[in-house]
Amino acid sequence: MLKPKEVIHDEWRESYPMKTSFKLHIFVIALAMLSLPVAAQPGVAEFAQIDLFRQGDGGINTYRIPALVETEKGTLLAVADARYDSSRDLPGHIALAMRRSFNGGRDWEPMRIILAVKSGGVGDASLLVDRSTGRIWCFHTYGPPGIGFQTAKSGAKTGPATLQFHAMYSDDDGSTWSEPIDLTPQVKDPSWQAMFSTSGTDIQTRSGRFLVPLVVRDDKGVIRSRNAYSDDHGKTWKSGEAIGDGTDESHNVELKDGIILQNMRNGKTRAVAQSNDGGVSFGPVGHDAALIDPSCNAGIARYRNGKTDVLLFTNAASTRRENLTIKVSYDEGLTWSLDRTINPGPSSYSTVIALHDGSIGVLYERGDTYAAERITFARFNFDWIAQSHK
Repeated sequence: MLKPKEVIHDEWRESYPMKTSFKLHIFVIALAMLSLPVAAQPGVAEFAQIDLFRQGDGGINTYRIPALVETEKGTLLAVADARYDSSRDLPGHIALAMRRSFNGGRDWEPMRIILAVKSGGVGDASLLVDRSTGRIWCFHTYGPPGIGFQTAKSGAKTGPATLQFHAMYSDDDGSTWSEPIDLTPQVKDPSWQAMFSTSGTDIQTRSGRFLVPLVVRDDKGVIRSRNAYSDDHGKTWKSGEAIGDGTDESHNVELKDGIILQNMRNGKTRAVAQSNDGGVSFGPVGHDAALIDPSCNAGIARYRNGKTDVLLFTNAASTRRENLTIKVSYDEGLTWSLDRTINPGPSSYSTVIALHDGSIGVLYERGDTYAAERITFARFNFDWIAQSHK
């Protein structure tokens, strides 16, 4: 088992304005040398990023599908698909890979496989931390041999022809994981042709409810978003209602008044809908014209730091998979008044979280010629976003 001190020191680039005092530079350098996290400096724009998974590392053809969480103890967990033979989805030969950081993302443990199956494959991980227990959940999809979203069959709640919704958990910050649990029979209607959970970062609402977005192809072949939910810390599960025809991978965020805002992949702009019952049923689906999208998975999160309480959104802000951008909303998603490009080149799936020290973490796919070349962790403070609008 790897211990916290057994880390790899990767290239870590941070930008500080020239006006930053000499003492501050020395302070930051000293802390980095001690492998300790550095709190964001008010008024000073900070940005750094580091590649965590690269094509070919560990003999893996391609790494895809980023998931990210910060535990109650401050450990960062980054999980991705380890696609052994090609970049293709299930039913490919896929396992789940993980790296951890104990100092805010400056240093990371070596990559290790946390789940591999003897037959079939697993992928599309999403992570959730239970605030009351500290338990970390890793939801994922299991495809029996030959079974993916396009080849799964209706007629059963689970089984060898069913694309399955599984979960495992860790009570020691990702050092060890439980055996996977098949949640499919609790949430799947037997008539559905296929179902999988959206990758990225999931939320626990103020009431304690777990919300895990699903993608379902129903008995007529119509694809829609919906949520799986648990009100007893993951012991039992139910599925909510379908949100809108043609919606796909999605994420949600709890607004200040308790409404759940669902943000969904659906064409060239993001689809949105609101729920007044904790993510079970939703009102009409609309489209946010400000959120241009190439039909790709994205990230959304609430960010609180001092007097700042905003929504953050990350996606490939283009009609192609490029231009990974973060946007800020001060009015609960009605408008997006700040934005900044994180990576202008090829970019794809992303997830965003607010870190305990007041900075922001984004795990995303990027490359030089296409977006699946590597998965990168970017860390920056709110001043870095705001700086682009000064």
